[in-house]
Amino acid sequence: MMKQKPYSPPSENTHFLVSGGGKGITAENTVALAKAFRSNFILLGRSELLAKEPAWAIGLDTDADLRQSILQYFNSRDKKLSPRQMDQNLREVLSSREIQSTINRIKEAGGEGLYLQVDITNIEDLKNQLSPYKTKITGLLHGAGALADKHIEDKKESDFELVYGVKVDGLKNILSLIPPEQLDYLILFSSVAGFYGNVGQSDYSLSNEILNKFAHYLKQSHPSCFVLAVDWGPWDGGMVTPQLKRILTKKKVHVISLDEGTETLIELLHKPNSSPQWVVGNSMPFPSPKVKDYLQSYRIFRHLSLQSNPFLADHVIGGKAVLPTVCAVGWFINNCEKLYPGFRFFSVRDYQVYKGIVFDQSLADEYLLELKETQKSSEAVIIKGKISSESPDGKLRNHYQALVEFRKNIPDQPRLKDFELLPESPQDGIQYYEDKILFHGPKFRGVQEVLNISPTGLTTRCELPFIPIREQGQFPAGSFNPFLADIHLQSLLIWASSQLGSIGLPLKISGGTQYKSIDFDTTTYATMQVQSSSNHRLVADVISHDQAGNIYSHIEGAEITLNNKLFDLFKDNKLETEPAWH
Repeated sequence: MMKQKPYSPPSENTHFLVSGGGKGITAENTVALAKAFRSNFILLGRSELLAKEPAWAIGLDTDADLRQSILQYFNSRDKKLSPRQMDQNLREVLSSREIQSTINRIKEAGGEGLYLQVDITNIEDLKNQLSPYKTKITGLLHGAGALADKHIEDKKESDFELVYGVKVDGLKNILSLIPPEQLDYLILFSSVAGFYGNVGQSDYSLSNEILNKFAHYLKQSHPSCFVLAVDWGPWDGGMVTPQLKRILTKKKVHVISLDEGTETLIELLHKPNSSPQWVVGNSMPFPSPKVKDYLQSYRIFRHLSLQSNPFLADHVIGGKAVLPTVCAVGWFINNCEKLYPGFRFFSVRDYQVYKGIVFDQSLADEYLLELKETQKSSEAVIIKGKISSESPDGKLRNHYQALVEFRKNIPDQPRLKDFELLPESPQDGIQYYEDKILFHGPKFRGVQEVLNISPTGLTTRCELPFIPIREQGQFPAGSFNPFLADIHLQSLLIWASSQLGSIGLPLKISGGTQYKSIDFDTTTYATMQVQSSSNHRLVADVISHDQAGNIYSHIEGAEITLNNKLFDLFKDNKLETEPAWH
């Protein structure tokens, strides 16, 4: 594998190839790149850049004036002009003007722009057009795309070929002529439709998710190339009409402004990225889900293995990998969200740990997740879940149980009023890991600093770098991120060690509410408030929030059982032999 060189942003020496760069949102981002880096750009598009405008269009700007002029022009020559032909002629002129405006704005911003009319799905056409320039290209921005939105039962093969062809085949064609090893920068414009899915866009969602996965692959295989896939939400402009914007706003779907979007891209290019994939915006609205009147039950079986979950090497107690209790919560949530599209995780209640899962000889061949609906409506579903297995002697073993609620609409984030971020006697979080007060390995070392601690609670500053999808194994972060939840709950162990001289393991959670999901690489704060404590037990609330106090989640009645014997087990936090990870 090639050695990764230090990152440097684009410059005036960078030559970008930009698919779909002549018009629309991609053009706006290209102009922003020119302003920020003064680079050179070759713009690709299927539309024609007219060498000279037709006489009837010169000097006219408004739609009404253009239509009147073209009609007079054709009438004066005794030519018939259908409404369809008129619209086509107008589109050609307006499209050409937009492309020329993009080139002019690039030059005004300090860059250089060249436009090539080419169909990137036609490899021969692309090869002929790029031939004089391809050796100079050091950056690629793939922004081209096409839509054919329909419900899947109404889609035709040609719809899929159009959408997939531009996004995926177009990229493959470009990279067959400009290999990745030639590139310093590869930027892929993907979509939240690929990350979350979206109604009527099965082909578009699939195509964009392929770009996402390709970004991860290329990041691994070509570390010297800066790779970035941006999963954009809807932009204000382009395909988002004022009417659609009102609908999206009502459904609490964030619409990205031109300034916000372009500034985000520039910011991402100014620094090396820990993850090649970034989501900008939130999920698209689901249609009103159809809920069956009667209550249903589900039984879902799963095989667990140490090899399939590399993160477990960083969650070892007494030399044995132990499933984090928050992963059991994620087990409930992830399966329920697949069963109820359109609903989002909101809360968990009465969470109980009976017997945790240890990856040793006690590991069962199969685990059973039982889900039973207890209440449901078109707005909310409450499910009672239980995870169990069969012991080698045939006895039933209960592991975890909880009531989980999913809602169609999640309330706005409340704000925490009483919290203190000014450190009284700040302590470096890494010290707790090195002293084995926290047994966790690198993937769970997210407590950066303990800001303050008192007999009534504490506040920690937390941030966890992105964990590669492969290493998240069978418990990937989704709307609920078990890895970050674990980081926030570590505050109980810190407080117990400091104030009681003891440590413990989780037993139960009375309740937990999530108002907003949290991404990796996000700075959060965990404010822990003690409810009760003794020599054997600690019960506390843990509220995760941002610097302004906006609450991400509120865990109520988190209880750990204290036992000083755990000090020795926490010190033995390395696997005796690491398996060959899948």
